[in-house]
Amino acid sequence: MAVAADQPTHEKLLSGFRLLPSGPAALTARLELVRRAERSLDLQYFMFRGDQTGLELLRLLRDAAARGVRVRLLIDDLYAPSDELLLSFSAHDNVEVRLFNPFALRNAGLGVRFATSLLYFEQLNHRMHNKLFLADGVIAITGGRNIADEYFSRSQSANFVDLDVLAAGPIVASMSGSFDAYWNSELAYPLSSVAAKPAQSAEALRRRFDMLAGAAVAPERALPEETDVLGRSSLEPELRQGRLRLLWSAGESFADSPQKGIRVRDRQEGQSYGQSAVRLNAVALMRAAKSEIILTSPYLVPGLAGVGFVKDLTRRGVTVRILTNSLASTDQPLVHGAYGRYRVALLQAGADLYELSPKWIGRENQRRIFGSSAGGLHTKSLVIDKETVVVGSMNFDPRSNHFNTESSIVIRSPELGLEAAQLARISSLEGAHRLHLTEDNRLNWAEPVATEGLPHTSEPEASLWLRIWLRILAVLAPESLL
Repeated sequence: MAVAADQPTHEKLLSGFRLLPSGPAALTARLELVRRAERSLDLQYFMFRGDQTGLELLRLLRDAAARGVRVRLLIDDLYAPSDELLLSFSAHDNVEVRLFNPFALRNAGLGVRFATSLLYFEQLNHRMHNKLFLADGVIAITGGRNIADEYFSRSQSANFVDLDVLAAGPIVASMSGSFDAYWNSELAYPLSSVAAKPAQSAEALRRRFDMLAGAAVAPERALPEETDVLGRSSLEPELRQGRLRLLWSAGESFADSPQKGIRVRDRQEGQSYGQSAVRLNAVALMRAAKSEIILTSPYLVPGLAGVGFVKDLTRRGVTVRILTNSLASTDQPLVHGAYGRYRVALLQAGADLYELSPKWIGRENQRRIFGSSAGGLHTKSLVIDKETVVVGSMNFDPRSNHFNTESSIVIRSPELGLEAAQLARISSLEGAHRLHLTEDNRLNWAEPVATEGLPHTSEPEASLWLRIWLRILAVLAPESLL
């Protein structure tokens, strides 16, 4: 790898980490690592759009493969780009593409595909939600970001606030092992086995890729600022110089079994695959908290058990702060509707509850997290006692618990704990409404700190039509599937 990290010579068992709150910086890191890779590039994503970001990354992956780098791309079939694009990409030497849990009759029309999905709903409801980027098996990026414009401040309409972690050192070996487990899973199908066989030759397909991936001119990419929202110098010069400055500490990576969520039993062991290693680890860490938990989850459906868990924590003096989307900022209104049933109970249990406001993201710190325009929250993180940080793909909802496979990274570092807590504080205090209960247990939404205005008595910044629509549809959506 043509990028090295400054690892302390006396701490060979520790791993190096750096939080990536900025979308432009997170994209720059990925692109620069592709440019500098020498042996292998392994990518595992729930969503990989064929937009400007996806095409730019595919072009660089093609170039890496041309210089002898092995490229493996594993994508969940739910949000994979077109077969035409993937087939033309995989026609290059040293490139292999696999699809996770592909849809039956995926090359048929939309109506046939939908009908088939209903017949095999239990199987096809199982999705690979992991996000992992590995360069030469020595540097990794993981977190909440998919590969699409809106995760890297490139969308002209709305961008997500999200968080990744760049990691180096011993922890990357276990992350590589997780990738291999998914890559070799019986649910990971070679693209050639599920896509319609192309009539063109390999050379014609490669020319077709050049047309597809180079047809649109990439928009001017937002460059990382000289310092990020945490006051740290930009990562870009370090990447270009091939020398990274990281914080070194103990860390672990976790990933669910590829077969999680499929209701089958191992005939020899008699074991089901329903347990989530990522969730069980997160719950264990929260249960051991001594003073404070800061939970950031864009999609939050705690259920009665989750409310009881929060109540147990606050009873023994643990402060529980929760940041999630508001109805106005969420891209999943039905999930928000299910979450809304538990807001009063969470507040009564003693939680501090914040909902992101799209109205206030123009403030300086928020702009540096979101970019020029913003949509909703997509960060999935835990900060425990400002000493332990968990960043990954898992939401605190039934879908992440039972159906989707997830991954996470756990970092035991007071320095990174303070950084992650600062990110949550900026979002919650400067860009979110804090919820309160009135004496008669009605909800109020306070304006973000340093702003003026009376509390809201209904979902702030959400249209009347959206509120009515949600009331109607939320009754019909099974909470267990959200």
